[in-house]
Amino acid sequence: MIKVRKTVIGSFNKTKIALPLAAAVFCCACASFQSGDILLERNTLKALLEDKSIKPFSQIQVSWQNFPFRSATDSIGEGSISTPKKMVALPAGSEDLEYFRNKAKDVLSKAGLYDPKTGSGIIKLKLVTLGRWTYHDLWKSYFVDTAFIFILPSSIKVNYSLTVECVTSSGTLKTEITAYNKTSFHLLLAPLYPLLSPGAKEKSLIRQMLWRASTGIYEKMKTRAYEKADRGQQLKPTSEQETIGWKETHPPAGPPEPPDRTWLPPKPREDQPTNKDTEDIKPIVPQTPDNTWLVPQKKTPAPGTEPAMEAGTEETPDD
Repeated sequence: MIKVRKTVIGSFNKTKIALPLAAAVFCCACASFQSGDILLERNTLKALLEDKSIKPFSQIQVSWQNFPFRSATDSIGEGSISTPKKMVALPAGSEDLEYFRNKAKDVLSKAGLYDPKTGSGIIKLKLVTLGRWTYHDLWKSYFVDTAFIFILPSSIKVNYSLTVECVTSSGTLKTEITAYNKTSFHLLLAPLYPLLSPGAKEKSLIRQMLWRASTGIYEKMKTRAYEKADRGQQLKPTSEQETIGWKETHPPAGPPEPPDRTWLPPKPREDQPTNKDTEDIKPIVPQTPDNTWLVPQKKTPAPGTEPAMEAGTEETPDD
C-alpha cells in the first residue's frame, strides 16, 4: 500500500513539473520577423542628425488604438452575411501607452525634433495595431483551434500603422508609416526565442517606425514645394517646360468654358498665294432636293382586249 502511494505521488510530482515545462516550451517555440516601410536612408538620417537649423516641437501627443486578435472561430454566431459585425478598436493599456510616449520622446529628442524648452508647436503621433495578441488570447482560441500547431508551422501577422502630424504656425506636415510583425510557431524555432521574441521585436519595430517617421518629417520640412502648398500658396513655373507640366498637373479650379456652337470656315491667310484663274469660280453649293417624288404607275389594258402572247409560243390545233 505504501509503495502504491509513493508511486502515485511520484507520478503526480512528475506531471506537475512536466506540464509547466511543456507550456513554457510551447510559448517559447516561436520567432518574430518584422518588415515594412521601416528602412532608413543613411544620407537622410545623417543630414537630420547634423542639421542644427531645425526648429523642434515643444509638445508631443500620443494615442494607441488596437484591434484585438480574433481567430476564425471567434466570429461564429456573430452578425450575418448582410450585416457583419464591425470591428471595434480598443485603447492600448496604460503600460503600453506609457512606453510608446517615452520612446517617442527619446527618439524625437535624439533626432532634434522635440525640445520642451526651446521648441514650439505640437507633434501628434497615432499608432494603430491590427491583430495584436497576448498569450492569454492565444490559449483561449489559437492554440486550441489550430491542430498540430507545433508539428506543422503556423504564423500570426500583426499590422502597425503610425501617423505623424506636425502642427506649426507655417502649416501642417503629415506622414504615415506602415509595417507588420509576423510570428511563426514551431518546435524547431525554440532556440531562436531569446533573440526573436515577440515582445522584443514589437519594441524594436516601434522604435524603427519612429526613426522612419522622423526622417519623413525632415524630408517634408526641407521640401519647398510642400511648404508652399501647405500654406495655401501656389508655386509659379520658371520655364516653358515647367509651365506645360504645371498646366497638366494643376487644372483650373473653375468649371470649363462651354464649347463654341458656331462654326466658320477658315479665312485664307494674307501671305497665302492666290490663283487668278480660279478666283471667278463659284463655290459648289448643294441643291435642295425635290420635295415630291412621283411613283410610276402600271398601265392596265383596255376592256375586251387580251394581253399579247409571249414571243416564241405557238398554239397547235388538235388533230
